[in-house]
Amino acid sequence: MDSVHNKNSTVVRKSPRRRADADWRLAAMRACMRMAGWVSPALAARLMARLWFTAPQTRPKPAALARLETGQRHDVDVDGSRVAVWSWGNGPAVLLMHGWGGNAGQMHAFVAPLCAAGLRVLAFDAPAHGSSGPSHWGGRRVSFVEIAAAIGKVTAGVGPLVGLVAHSGGCTAATLALREGLGMPARLAFIAPFARPQEAIAPFARALGADARALARFEADVQQRLGRRWPAFDVTGLPQVKPVGRLLVVHDRDDREVAHAEGAAIAASWPGARLHTTQGLGHRRLLEDPEVINQVVAFIAADERGTV
Repeated sequence: MDSVHNKNSTVVRKSPRRRADADWRLAAMRACMRMAGWVSPALAARLMARLWFTAPQTRPKPAALARLETGQRHDVDVDGSRVAVWSWGNGPAVLLMHGWGGNAGQMHAFVAPLCAAGLRVLAFDAPAHGSSGPSHWGGRRVSFVEIAAAIGKVTAGVGPLVGLVAHSGGCTAATLALREGLGMPARLAFIAPFARPQEAIAPFARALGADARALARFEADVQQRLGRRWPAFDVTGLPQVKPVGRLLVVHDRDDREVAHAEGAAIAASWPGARLHTTQGLGHRRLLEDPEVINQVVAFIAADERGTV
């Protein structure tokens, strides 16, 4: 079932100087990639991998920091990486999972209403993100494999998850964790989900100016390094592997980072899934929109409230 709501949005435009800086950096990067490709496809593939696996850095907003300060903070070790974890409330556990380049604070608006529904809420900064330390790759480089492993460590000992709320690439990492043994929550909410990483590789290569030889080498090298073939990261494929919980997908038609079609594809592939479409919220404002928060919390907490 697909529902839609609209929001007036404010477009934040980059200044001419910032646009010029970004254009210059992209041009320089493309020149480096072309040069690397002339020297060796393997060298170009390594440069692609370094860019692909380096997470952007974001800082929590003041409201997010204030919410994190109310949580119980502890760290867990994930294959030698220090991962920062927060928890709130008591009761059955729900995990909040931020997206690629995000942080736990981005999920702050879900904490209070989920706790009010009688649930315990967990959130963490993925390795190489936020307040957590680097992954074993070093620096800000990390993969969905390490993030999926962190999900398992963070939720160990809290009992079965009754709910999971994930954003963007966090949906991809959570799906990998579920594929590889994490207990299936009864209810999941995927917000602006990144469904099919393999389909993002060719546009990524084109943006960098990488040629076909570098692209093929990159695809092969990544599968070998991660010990998994690309379909293992496909969110739409999970229902073919194991029984899945009930799913709510929320995606905005104006999302410029992850196309609405990705969320729609997940909803179509997941038995009984519900697709809630918004407009004017883009990729991240979904996480603070009152109507989206209400929809997600009502869905996740439905079993605790005795509703459907």
